[in-house]
Amino acid sequence: MSVFARFAPRLQQAIVAQLGWTSLRPVQEDAGEALLAGDNAIILAPTAGGKTEAAIFPLLSQFIESPPEGLGAIYIAPIKALLNNQSERLGHYTEMVGLRRFVWHGDTADHLRRGFLRGCRQK
Repeated sequence: MSVFARFAPRLQQAIVAQLGWTSLRPVQEDAGEALLAGDNAIILAPTAGGKTEAAIFPLLSQFIESPPEGLGAIYIAPIKALLNNQSERLGHYTEMVGLRRFVWHGDTADHLRRGFLRGCRQK
């Protein structure tokens, strides 16, 4: 069975409806296999090779099936520019299944950070 077929139905539907995908790239299948099994993975692929989706889709599927209490995951980028570049895409992926994301780096205003932390504690 493909990794895509193992994703939560709501994620599968969102990927097809909003991204137009009906399958995953090989790197996404391989990473998804490891991540859905609870294993650690280092994902290597060329630029625009699908690494972000390889990491985030298995997490989203798990969050749909078993919602985390408070903060569910931390995505660390080596530089702020990369995080800012991926922020919109990660936001789209989380929102398409009814979840949300928050970007935290040196330019994030203190009041936004405090609001985020309050929201994590209230769950």
